[in-house]
Amino acid sequence: MELLQLKYFKAVAEIGKISAAAESLFISAPALSTSISRLEKELGINLFDRTNNRIQLNEQGQIFLRYVNQVFTTLDYAKVELQQSIIQQKHHISIAATTSNLWTDLVAAFSLEYPQFTLASTNLKFSQLETEGLPPNYTFLLGEENDLPASYAADMDSVILFEDQPVIMVHPSHPLAKAPSVDLLRLQRETLFYPSPDVTMYTRICHLFEERDIQMPYGYTLPYLSYRHMAEEGMGISFTTRHIGSLEPENPNICYVPIANTRPWIMRLYWRKAKPLTNDEQLFISFIRKFYNHLA
Repeated sequence: MELLQLKYFKAVAEIGKISAAAESLFISAPALSTSISRLEKELGINLFDRTNNRIQLNEQGQIFLRYVNQVFTTLDYAKVELQQSIIQQKHHISIAATTSNLWTDLVAAFSLEYPQFTLASTNLKFSQLETEGLPPNYTFLLGEENDLPASYAADMDSVILFEDQPVIMVHPSHPLAKAPSVDLLRLQRETLFYPSPDVTMYTRICHLFEERDIQMPYGYTLPYLSYRHMAEEGMGISFTTRHIGSLEPENPNICYVPIANTRPWIMRLYWRKAKPLTNDEQLFISFIRKFYNHLA
């Protein structure tokens, strides 16, 4: 069994058509079909059900695909670790976040206290978390505890950092601006601006309505700065969190109103159970726990 065979199998399993998979792999369809047949013969079991011009994983194929994915994920980890060993950076922290503007104060404070460290960071889309979890080239994930699918969370250690609360952003002239809180039902006839659908904040907002068994009202989806601007200009209502609001510069044209009858959003720091932490990474965990101690 060769890695190339596994690569071919993975492509066919994901695409579901020999001709399309062959095109993506830049080989002929007969050559790809022969490779799959040879793999099945070597394993002594059929991995696909073949119907008309399509090819679909059977139960045994799904089991095999799970392990093939683990093989390629492990190889990705190995590549990253080899690259890092070549770079030989003594003080380096890599962080992925689900809502980058929630952590700006943390990154600034850590960089100020440890200027000798380099920080690599990225903002993860919801689709990335669903398909691959924490990318192999990042050690830490900062996010809400429901951002990470349970199948990936099971392989992670984590610590609770603080509880955040969903809020709406409105112009001071809006009738809700002076309310102590607002119920989601009250938003049904408002002009609403949501985050882009592929960011985790949008998914969290969807869950707010689902948990209350309320149909999510129609709204416009925009990047964060754009939908914040809409609230600032009095064009409608936008969504954010209490903590993000506290990090924004003071703005007389925005009021933050808590959303009533919702559970708090639990913000966590995640890292892989299987990967030993360096001294620098352990230092980062210690720093971040102290940093958010007043919010815990």
